[in-house]
Amino acid sequence: MMSGEPEAGNQLARWSGSFADLSLFDQCAVAELVKGGGAIQGSVEEILPRLRRTRMITVLRKGEGGRIIGVGALKAPLQHYRQSRFANAGASIVGFEEAPELGYVVVHSDWRGQRLSGDLVKAIAEATHESVFATTDSNTMRNNLTRSGFMRLGTDWQGSKAPLSLWVLDMRRSQS
Repeated sequence: MMSGEPEAGNQLARWSGSFADLSLFDQCAVAELVKGGGAIQGSVEEILPRLRRTRMITVLRKGEGGRIIGVGALKAPLQHYRQSRFANAGASIVGFEEAPELGYVVVHSDWRGQRLSGDLVKAIAEATHESVFATTDSNTMRNNLTRSGFMRLGTDWQGSKAPLSLWVLDMRRSQS
């Protein structure tokens, strides 16, 4: 578990760790935020088990112990899901066969436009020591991924809402 310092000027505190380390109240708050941001469809009760399977979660709070206003996670996707993402992009999965997926990045609507989602992506990228992948249909997220060292891989494909792109953070390259 890692603690973040309050972000300068914003009076925000960042925390990263296991979803299970959050209180039940905070777990429900995270699920509500993820639901409200459209990162996962379904009820809070349906979202909670998916959040419990994450490898790591990062939250932004309004002050120490305050309301959670942002979230991002390293997900543990099933093998067939991971394989399909790389296949859809026409990209090789070599080096990413067991990679977690960065996702569930949501900032409360009252706090958008302050680059907080970029702070979440950066915090997760800096905390991981393994290769990671992400998929997105959002230009904001594409910019966040680029700023955090992710590289676009393969070609776009049609997602349920818009064209998706595949992004990777290859820790094998950054260690050499």
